[in-house]
Amino acid sequence: MKRSFKAMLSGENDQALRKGLDSIDEEFDEGVSQALASLTEKGKGYLSERKELEAERTISSINEIGKAAALRGMENAAVNAIRSLEQILRCSMKQNMESSTIRILLSFGTIGKVAAEQQLETVAKFAASVLGKSGNTAALLNRERETIAVTIGLGEIGKAVTQMKIPDVSENAAICVTCLGETGKLAAQKTLEEAAIGAELMLEEMAAAAMEENLQNAAGSIAASIEEIGKSAEEEEMENAVFQAASALQTIVSSAENRYLNDTSIAAKIALESFNELDVINDKNSIKKIEEIREMMRALWADSK
Repeated sequence: MKRSFKAMLSGENDQALRKGLDSIDEEFDEGVSQALASLTEKGKGYLSERKELEAERTISSINEIGKAAALRGMENAAVNAIRSLEQILRCSMKQNMESSTIRILLSFGTIGKVAAEQQLETVAKFAASVLGKSGNTAALLNRERETIAVTIGLGEIGKAVTQMKIPDVSENAAICVTCLGETGKLAAQKTLEEAAIGAELMLEEMAAAAMEENLQNAAGSIAASIEEIGKSAEEEEMENAVFQAASALQTIVSSAENRYLNDTSIAAKIALESFNELDVINDKNSIKKIEEIREMMRALWADSK
């Protein structure tokens, strides 16, 4: 599959990608670093010239190298791929090139997810931390689609982390939950309702994964983060985001009770109580809107692979 992907590309980008993937095959870190350095400079140059299509091809090449490095267990190479994308991200955000920025943010998620699945805790943690910072920046700049991309990446890393039997799972899961909570709350405060709902949806999916693995502390902290986003959304009178918060908490309560996860059930019930005074109805319009956001997020994630 790797060979067929490389055959589709041509020119200097193809040459650098080929060098990076071949160096991974040989477990040659220096060769990977050289390929990433070349691609990074090309990507920044394309963005400075506003050649977004060429820039996105370069971003995809770095993403491929990062994923291949993670699959091979090459921690330093995977971290360097994330650092390369960070450099291009700064240029992309400065140029306000949304499509490239979203592709980079989703790439952090894909590399972090693969790293988590390969038990490369440091790489997964680094990817989540970079996304957390990026989410705050995007929300503060009122860039909603970029903020949504951050929530997708964080959620996918978080779900992968909770499903792996690794010693550092609690710390890595906590980072994803904290970053999702902060990004979602800030999105709500900036009245970016779709982004706030995106964070709530990913937290709900993380809670389901955590409960599958009987990670009650993680599921409990997720409930608290959903409550915070929902309360911020309430202050801004964003009914759909409030509805999703209450709905997610009710789902967590039901799932926890079915699994006899008492600590999680109690934590979610306490969080849900803060919405009891609200007239949260089974609103068809809210349900339709939330499903549209969910499908849009799934499409974005599928396109990033």
